[in-house]
Amino acid sequence: MRKQLLVVIAGLLLAGCAAHGQSSRINPKVHRNITPYTANFYRELIADKSYVFEGIGRYRNIVHGRIYSAGGTVIECAPRHVDGKFYWLGATRIRGGASAKPQWSQPRLGSGGYIKWDLTSQLTEFSFEFYHPKTGEFTSEAILQNSHVLLNIGQIQDSWPRAVADACPDLEIPAHIRINEKQTSLRMDELRRQDPDAPIRHFPGSQMTAPGRTGLGASGGKPTTTKEEVWAFMRAQHGNIVLSEKGNGRALVLGNGNRPHELWQLGKDGRIVNTSEFHEVKDKDGEWLEGRRDGKMLGRYPMGYPFPYLPTGHRHAAFQLTDKLIGWPRPRSLPFMGEAYADRRFVFHPEGKFSVVDEAGNLVEGPHFDGVWRWTRGMLEMTVRDDPAGPKTVRWRTLADQLGMTPAVWTQSTPDRY
Repeated sequence: MRKQLLVVIAGLLLAGCAAHGQSSRINPKVHRNITPYTANFYRELIADKSYVFEGIGRYRNIVHGRIYSAGGTVIECAPRHVDGKFYWLGATRIRGGASAKPQWSQPRLGSGGYIKWDLTSQLTEFSFEFYHPKTGEFTSEAILQNSHVLLNIGQIQDSWPRAVADACPDLEIPAHIRINEKQTSLRMDELRRQDPDAPIRHFPGSQMTAPGRTGLGASGGKPTTTKEEVWAFMRAQHGNIVLSEKGNGRALVLGNGNRPHELWQLGKDGRIVNTSEFHEVKDKDGEWLEGRRDGKMLGRYPMGYPFPYLPTGHRHAAFQLTDKLIGWPRPRSLPFMGEAYADRRFVFHPEGKFSVVDEAGNLVEGPHFDGVWRWTRGMLEMTVRDDPAGPKTVRWRTLADQLGMTPAVWTQSTPDRY
């Protein structure tokens, strides 16, 4: 059985090593070890900075140093254990040519903060990266025999430790990375104490994460969040653009009452290309959010594990319209409501409610004086109480034209709003 795992020690593979903590045997296709940020975030966080960490097994608490250059070069100072003693060796691997392996790279898009390692021409491995903004801790995990394994624990910092510089004096360190004269120990616990302010904490954008994305290796395969945290996150993102694991846009739209929750699938240009519904279900295997389209199940999210959608900080264009209508100082006419409401105006309220008033802004007496609104499948649905004609709908782009509004449309090239 294959027991190779990517150990982030000089970019080499070690076989059958005891990691910091191997998890219970869970199904990685169901309980996915999703990282907390987009690839773009990680690129900005780690490129051209120092990653100082401890290894595994006999290398635990022994300092390693690595620099991931923006161009893909890996510069590192890594220990070797020979005849009961530690020695540090420096290496620089540059893309192109015989010395190009291993190299590191990441996809341009996606909510995967993983590093791709081209170890040989035939072997590629991945390490999954977890940044903890409160402490500045940075950990790497891999999957071994259907279990998530915690490999390396360290920190990202702007400086190169003096101890590492002395251990590998021949390495050419980029000029912008200063030597940290406080960090003189090659023991990780001592190095941390020598300069507790060295780790980069609260890197810009680190608040843009989702519940439970803290690493299944660190949790031993156990749940990493709660049902309450997941629902709180979804309520906060109602009407917003979120990113799938592959970096595709979705609008998260929560239903009310008996109305289902929806995910609007967005194309690269921001158009709504499809809609799925999701429901909370419970069975012998646990609690799930189950996605369906046309009665067919698309997938299941195991409640309590890393949530599969990341926030972007952007509001979907449709919800921008109703946000403005809620805050509008005067009642508005709505042509799509038809002739029966030609002399009526509408006042939008939060929580999906509206009032019907006359042209002077006075509440209409009798029936048809209020109702409820909601967004569904990219359309605004308005239901006036006691109106036998039933709900009226309009697509958001048509509504924007009728209202003379131009909401911002998210596309796949729109940067996240920090």
